[in-house]
Amino acid sequence: MIPKLTISRIIDAAHIDEVVGEFVALKKRGSSLIGCCPFHNEKTPSFNVSVAKNIYKCFGCGKAGNSITFLMEHQQLSYTEALRYLAKKYNIEVVEEFVSEEKQREDEIKHSQQESILIVNQFAQRFFTDYMLNNEEGRVGLAYFKERGFSQQTIDKFQLGFSPESGSLLTETGLKQGYQLEILKKAGLTSAKEDSRFDFFRNRAMFPIHNLMGKVIAFGGRIMKKDEKAPKYVNTPESDVYIKSKILYGIFQAKSDIRKKDECLLCEGYTDVISLVQNGIENVVASSGTALTVDQIKLVKRFTNNITLLYDGDSAGVKAALRGTDLILEEGMNVRIVVLPEPEDPDSYIKKVGTTAFEDYVKTHKQDLIVFKSSLFAAEAKNDPIKKAELIKDIITTVAKIPDAIQRSVYVRSCAEKFGMSEQLLIIEVNKLRRKNQTTKPKEEEYQGPPSYEQQVESELHKTQQVEIATLSLEYYERDIVRILMEFGAMRIKYDEQDETIAKFIFDELEGIEFETKYKYAFDMIKQTDPPLETNAYMHHEDQAIAVIAYELLTSQHEISDGWWKRYQVIVPDKQMLFQKDMFSAVLRLKQYHSLEQVKLIEEQLQLETDEIKQIELLKKLQVLNAQRIDFNNETGTVIFRPNMGKS
Repeated sequence: MIPKLTISRIIDAAHIDEVVGEFVALKKRGSSLIGCCPFHNEKTPSFNVSVAKNIYKCFGCGKAGNSITFLMEHQQLSYTEALRYLAKKYNIEVVEEFVSEEKQREDEIKHSQQESILIVNQFAQRFFTDYMLNNEEGRVGLAYFKERGFSQQTIDKFQLGFSPESGSLLTETGLKQGYQLEILKKAGLTSAKEDSRFDFFRNRAMFPIHNLMGKVIAFGGRIMKKDEKAPKYVNTPESDVYIKSKILYGIFQAKSDIRKKDECLLCEGYTDVISLVQNGIENVVASSGTALTVDQIKLVKRFTNNITLLYDGDSAGVKAALRGTDLILEEGMNVRIVVLPEPEDPDSYIKKVGTTAFEDYVKTHKQDLIVFKSSLFAAEAKNDPIKKAELIKDIITTVAKIPDAIQRSVYVRSCAEKFGMSEQLLIIEVNKLRRKNQTTKPKEEEYQGPPSYEQQVESELHKTQQVEIATLSLEYYERDIVRILMEFGAMRIKYDEQDETIAKFIFDELEGIEFETKYKYAFDMIKQTDPPLETNAYMHHEDQAIAVIAYELLTSQHEISDGWWKRYQVIVPDKQMLFQKDMFSAVLRLKQYHSLEQVKLIEEQLQLETDEIKQIELLKKLQVLNAQRIDFNNETGTVIFRPNMGKS
C-alpha cells in the first residue's frame, strides 16, 4: 500500500498542464489552458485546464478531475498504477507501507495466481489459433469463420481459433510446455474426473474474451457438430480473472470508438460484434446472450452515457430488447432501441444491406425506450381496458427508475398524452413507486435523494408547473450551501462575539435540517470533517464522489477580464469580497424553503384532523411558522411562492 504522505507528495508534484499536455494539445486562454477534449469528439475546444487549481474540466462532456483521474480515465489505469506513473515521471520514490507477512503472502499468492491464469489463457489462445490455421482438423473452424464472411484480418484481430476434438490435447501440450495442471484447472481450460483429465473445450470454434487491457481472461466456444444434448455455446467457468457479469465481449476493441462516437451499440452475440466491426462499425459490444447486469452497464458508462440496443426483429428479440433496460435507466444513462426487420439479426442484416444502409436504418429506427414501450404497448392493448391498465403500470414502473427529475417529468407528460391519461394521476403513481423503492433499499447504499419532482405532488390539487419551480429551488439552495462550504468553509468569521469557521456557523444555523438532493452526500461528509478542509483538498479528495462535486461547483467556463475593467477604473468585486453576503443569503433561503415545507405539512394535517384540541395546537404552530416566514422574506428581500392550494 502506498503511504498517504507519499500520495500527497505525488499529487503536489504532478502539474496538471504537464500531465495532460502529454496527450492533449493545449493553448493559453486567460489564466487557463484550453484544448479539444480527449474524451469526446469535438471541433470547438471546451476542455479547460486550470494550472492554479491543478485540475481539468470539459464543459462539453462534463469530464473533470486531477492528474490521477486523467490518467485513470484516458490511459485506463488503476488508481495505484496512475500514482506509480506519476511517481516515476517526477522521480518520487514509492516505499510501500508495512503489511503483515501473512497478509502480504495472501496478496502475493492471489496476484500470482491471477497472473498465472492470464499467462495460461494467452498460451491457450495461441494454441487454438495455431491449431485452426495449421492442422487439418482445425480447418473445420477456419471454414466456419470464412463461411460467416470473416476475413483473415478480422480473425487475427479477434484472435479466433478452434479447439480439437481430442480429449486432452490442450492440457497435454500445456503440461509439456511447463504450465501447471492446477493453473490450467483454475483457468477453466482443464477438467478432471477421478484419475483422468480432459480439455474443457472440445470441437468448438473459439472466441477469446478480452478485458479492458486486451488480455485474454476467458473463452466462448461454439459447437461444430449438431448435438441436441450439448449446448450450442459454452463459456469458461468463472475464475479469479473472469466474472461473466462484469465483462462485455468486444469491449477492448470497441472502447476507443465508443468514446469517440459517444455511443455504445449493444447486441447479443459474438458474431454480431465481429460482423459489425469488420464492416466499419466499431463501437459495438455484446452481452453474450445473458441478461444485462449493473456491472456491465457501469463498464459502458466509463466511456459513454448513451446505449443503443440492437436486437432481432422476432417477438423473442423484442422481449430481449426490454431486458435490463430499467437497470440502464437507474444508472442515469440514455437508452434507445433498434429492432431489426424480422427475421434479421445484426450479423445477417449488415451482410444483406451493407454498412451504409445498416447505419441509415439504425439512425432512422432508433427509438427512446419509453417511446418504444408506449408504442408497442398501445398497439397490444388496443381496446382492452384491463390490458391497457397493466401496460401503463409497466411503463410507469420504468419511468420511476429514472433518477433525473426533469427526464421523469417529460416522460410522464408523454405517457399521459399517449394513453389519454391524467398527468397528475401518473405523477402520483410514479411518486408511490419511488417511495416504495427507497424504503426497500439497503441503508448502506449511497443516498440518492428523494424523488425531488414527484415528492412535491402530494395531492392532485397541486399545480405541476409550480411544483417543478419549487423542486429546482431546493436543489439550487443545497448546491449553494455545499459550494460555500467547499470554497470558504475553512475561513473564520466573527459573529455574535464569537470567532468560528464558516463551516461551523452554517452547520449551527442549519441544525435539524437534512439535505434531500444529490448534494446530501457531500454535505454530510463535510459536516463530519473537523477541522474543515481547504478548497484544494476537496478537488483532490480520495473519495471521487466528493471530488466530482467539487469540480462541478468550483470551476467555471468563463472568467472576468481584469484588464478591460481596470482600463475604465471599474472595481469588480471578487468572491472573497462577497462571500459573507452569499453565505447569509444561502442559509436564509434554505431555512425559508424548509419553513414553507413545514407550513404545507401542517395545513395538510389540519385538513385531516378532527380533534379540536389538536387542531388548535396545529394552528398555533402554523401561526409561528407564518411569522417566521415573513421574517425570512424581509431579510432576504424575496418570497418563495407556494403551490396553489385551491381546487383546480
